[in-house]
Amino acid sequence: MLKLCVSRNVFIQLVIILIYLFQSILLFFFDVTGSYITLLQYELLAIYIWSIYSAVKESGFLNVYVIFLSTLGLFLYSRIFLDILGLFEWYWATKWSDFYFPLVIRYRILSFLIYTLLFTHLGALLGKRYLVYKQIEFSYSPFLDKWSTILFLLAVPGTFTKYLIELKLILSRGYLAVYDGTLNNIVYPLWTVGAGTLMESAYCLFLASRPTKKKFFIISIVFFMLKMVDVLKGGRSRLFLPVIFLAWYYYSFLKNNSSISLKKILLFGFGGIFIAQVLVQFRMGDDIIIDNMGDLIILFFAQQGVSLLVLGYMVYYEPLFVNQGAPYILYPLIFWDSFHGQTVDYVQNTISLGHKLTYFLSPEAYLNGEGVGSSYIGEFWDLGWIGAIILSFLLGYGIRYFEKIVRKSRVIMYLAFILVPTIVYMPRASFFPSLKQILISLIFYYVITTIWVRRTNYIVSNCENR
Repeated sequence: MLKLCVSRNVFIQLVIILIYLFQSILLFFFDVTGSYITLLQYELLAIYIWSIYSAVKESGFLNVYVIFLSTLGLFLYSRIFLDILGLFEWYWATKWSDFYFPLVIRYRILSFLIYTLLFTHLGALLGKRYLVYKQIEFSYSPFLDKWSTILFLLAVPGTFTKYLIELKLILSRGYLAVYDGTLNNIVYPLWTVGAGTLMESAYCLFLASRPTKKKFFIISIVFFMLKMVDVLKGGRSRLFLPVIFLAWYYYSFLKNNSSISLKKILLFGFGGIFIAQVLVQFRMGDDIIIDNMGDLIILFFAQQGVSLLVLGYMVYYEPLFVNQGAPYILYPLIFWDSFHGQTVDYVQNTISLGHKLTYFLSPEAYLNGEGVGSSYIGEFWDLGWIGAIILSFLLGYGIRYFEKIVRKSRVIMYLAFILVPTIVYMPRASFFPSLKQILISLIFYYVITTIWVRRTNYIVSNCENR
């Protein structure tokens, strides 16, 4: 019965792909009109709803793939859907310019979004077989629980001190100090060096130890108190990505059930929108005034949907914005690429899409610390249509496979604190996680686990000698 259900959904997806492919070929011989653009918008909405519906039916709301689809809609599709309702013109290029993308550019943008979504969801549907792996194959580790807690608590004072120093500087210099290199010139107290990295690595190890619910909540409260100080610097993702990750972790590993009511999802969603807008106004130094909840929601989706401009600008400026180096998608894997502020020297030597595109659009804005951001969809565009379709399929399939191996391997669970936020934030960031961050985390993990193994062997050896 399960196989029949999977086959039915895959069949439906293949039919949708063939219909859309036939439509693209048929309309290739006609001029692009406003009516056709509107049709594509409705088709994207229908395909997105189908993708969400079938994914939730298969795995529940708090599955990594469903969360990915949610952020995909928020960061890339929201302006298009607002336009359907007559609330926002999605083709308006609002970043450092004031013009509208021509019809042909809108057609290429929408077509690319539709094809990548279709093949991403096809990969996810074919990867459904990995969802049957619900059993967690590694047990509770008292040693990792104990020592990760000790290391975490030791890192708390230093991390808190560093956050306060950074917050004080940002409040005096402004939010753009995060990006213009100002923070890199801070001289921290010697005893705080490495505290933030140690705190996060220890917390990841704590989660990988499979702690009890009670201890999970205690340590997580301390963790979030620190994150609240960090998020006051202006980066909302510093708070919301850990929240999303821990919601997934709780339902997957502690409750072992990814089902959650739609009522709770909506409650948390509206609460998140309210908090996010308050943080924006705080960052900009505005008075926090919320007059109309409806206007607040529209403003939220319009602001978050700005990542669509990354693809829009790349398509529009394709003859001028040419990548003459390594593919942008490889940027997170260049672990020796150290960021020390938005400078001419850095942008000339990096392969970061966000930095390159911002500098191309407005060198002055870039050097002042501003940015258009990045998106995996822009990195896919850089690889061409065939590369984008192949990677889209592998993305959907890979996310489903991740749900299996994260339950089979403690080290993957340990890295999940990096991998899950990377997947969730991909529509607004890069496709790959930071290789540098993964290497540092793995070194920490294997140092601790090697001590654990040697200690265990020593105890066993002593017992046998007796």
